This record gives sequence, structure tokens and C-alpha cells, in this order.
Amino acid sequence: MEKPKIKNIIAQLPVLDFTKSKQFYIETLGCTLMGEYDDLLIFLWDGLEIHLWKCNDKTIPENSSCYIRVNTIDLLFEHYQKKLYGKIKISDRPWGMREFYITDPSGNLLKFGEKIKV
Repeated sequence: MEKPKIKNIIAQLPVLDFTKSKQFYIETLGCTLMGEYDDLLIFLWDGLEIHLWKCNDKTIPENSSCYIRVNTIDLLFEHYQKKLYGKIKISDRPWGMREFYITDPSGNLLKFGEKIKV
């Protein structure tokens, strides 16, 4: 008998305004809209799904985050640095990751990281 296996984990983030969020995830982050429903947006981002669900309580997205492991973080940082007009910073963290953070229009924190090469 085959052992059950998790095949994928999809981030589902709460958002306050679908119009602003849709624009940000498409125009700034480069996602492709795959589905739009009354209370859910489904995006494809570099071949991976990310879902946004409609929320009316601003404290929920302000306390939500998603960690995104990437390769060539410096190139990705430069790309988003231009899109966000220099509003983000990159740094090496004590836990061995090089990271930068982007906050979406609802307040969700998107943390991008790559293991520091030694």
C-alpha cells in the first residue's frame, strides 16, 4: 500500500480589497490570474498557486505572512526594488537566510529568502 504524501502546499492569504490586490499581484509581483470568484482569487506565480480570500477584518491580513524560498535572491530583489521604487531592503539574517520582505496592499507580509551560500 502506498504511503500518503503531501504533494503541494498553497498559501491562502486574507485580503481586504480584491481590486487593489488583483492589480498588485498581477502588475507588481508578476502573477497570472487563474480564477476569480466572489470570495477567492487564484493566481499562478512561477508555476505555483497562491490564493487570496476576501476578508473584512484588517487585523487578520496585518498578522498574516507567507515565506517564499527562491533562488538568485539578489536578482529578484533588484527586480522588485525597481517595481516598488526602492522601498524594500535586503539583509543576511542570523538564521542563515538572505531575505527581503514585501507587504501587499492589505498588510500581508511576503517574506522572500534564500539560504546563504558559505
